[in-house]
Amino acid sequence: MGGKIWFIIVIVIALGIGLYIYSSGAFVNGLKSFNALIGTSSTFSFFNIGSSSIAHGPSAPIGPPPPAGTTIGSPSSGNGANAVNPADIPAGFTAAQLSPYFHEVLFGSVSPATFYSYGTIALDAYFNTTSTIDVTGWQIRSTIGDEYVPQAVNVYDPTGFAPASDIEIRNGDTVYLYSSSAPFNLRLNECTGYMAHVANFVPALPATCPYTDRSQIQGLSGACQNYILTTIGQCQMPDFSSPQLPNADYACMNYLEDNFTYRSCFDQHSGDPNFLSDQVWVWTGDNVVGQYHDTIQLLDRNGLLVDLYTY
Repeated sequence: MGGKIWFIIVIVIALGIGLYIYSSGAFVNGLKSFNALIGTSSTFSFFNIGSSSIAHGPSAPIGPPPPAGTTIGSPSSGNGANAVNPADIPAGFTAAQLSPYFHEVLFGSVSPATFYSYGTIALDAYFNTTSTIDVTGWQIRSTIGDEYVPQAVNVYDPTGFAPASDIEIRNGDTVYLYSSSAPFNLRLNECTGYMAHVANFVPALPATCPYTDRSQIQGLSGACQNYILTTIGQCQMPDFSSPQLPNADYACMNYLEDNFTYRSCFDQHSGDPNFLSDQVWVWTGDNVVGQYHDTIQLLDRNGLLVDLYTY
């Protein structure tokens, strides 16, 4: 019995000594000194006294680099804050040198001028919103020169007084720049093919005017209807001296005079949902791309890269 009492007394004394050492701070200071000695205080602590955490690492986790193809920050997209894939950044450029419209407008094709033909540069719009991009003032720079995207007439009025304005392109639009000449730049529409008869455009404007609605000519003579349907092509003006045109058919003559011009086409179709084309044609009069090989940059108004084309 006496041995048990002494054992209990020793245990109580040991607990008392331990409690005294802990309350005095010696234990905590000893741990801090140990951490400092092994050099782990800046990266990892075994104990964080006074914190709810017992073990924690640095504030920024350490891990493997992001996998290939991960996008990085870049100037926010003009139409959707798209990030840029590092693999898409052209050699010699940084993300900070990319336009907010990087790869939203691309070189569709480039054909240098030759002794026999004009040159053509096509700019294609690819972005996923319903907004537009103003490309007037953008620069096309090559190794032999540069030029700027000009203004164009968006909706050509039959009066001829439609002013030119900045070119606002939509998703799916194409801007064609020709090194030849023309009276003015314009967005094509359903009726512009008729303008080829009154002005010289090189290349010629597409002859893709609306077809004649047969319900509108049913009141005309059979010979007149036949002439309209079989002889007059798209965007063509009638030949009043044609032997196929019935003589003394004044109703037919009046209809032909009133319905096969740009003005008549514009009056009838300018309200069509698809009246305006997705093509804008502009003429620069200069060839700025090399005949055989060249590297061409498309730069926005701030001089930032939109696209790069090499051939």
